[in-house]
Amino acid sequence: MFGFYGLFGRKVLEVSKRNRLYYTLCPVPRVGRNGYRSHLKANSSVESEELAVNLFPGTVTIQGVLRRKTLLKEGKKPTVASWTKYWVALCGAKLYYYSAKSLKPTERKHFKSSLSKSVSVVGWMVMMADDPEHPDVFQLTDSERGNSYKFQAGNRGNAMLWFKHLSSACQSNRQQVPANLMSFE
Repeated sequence: MFGFYGLFGRKVLEVSKRNRLYYTLCPVPRVGRNGYRSHLKANSSVESEELAVNLFPGTVTIQGVLRRKTLLKEGKKPTVASWTKYWVALCGAKLYYYSAKSLKPTERKHFKSSLSKSVSVVGWMVMMADDPEHPDVFQLTDSERGNSYKFQAGNRGNAMLWFKHLSSACQSNRQQVPANLMSFE
């Protein structure tokens, strides 16, 4: 496991597949008797670790505190665009957001344990902001739905790490064009 310190000394974690402790942040899907998926909630950290390892292994790529600002929502600028802090976990190609439960959240314990929202980033585009005054900012855009968000990671190193992992997640599960297609040129 690699640890990187983010904004205000918070630790942003890049998790290896062998590190089971941090798997607990992503919801653990379970198919119930009715065939619908639900999310397991464990009563203890040991129990949640066991559930996560058995049912959702190896998927947390990176997690930590990010500030998010909405630039476009369904193609329109929001009337109020303020920065909001979240604990964010990238699991496969999904971002999981956990809202703050205190005024100055700096660690995981300062964020709610229940999921605030999740979104698949497959097909999205991520890019580093070209602003020397804010080297810790990157942008994530869903051009299909017209949504665009700016994220602040605390420092350039953290932003680059998020950029790297989000780039891979955005490219995952995309339909590959078969190599044996005919060309009409």
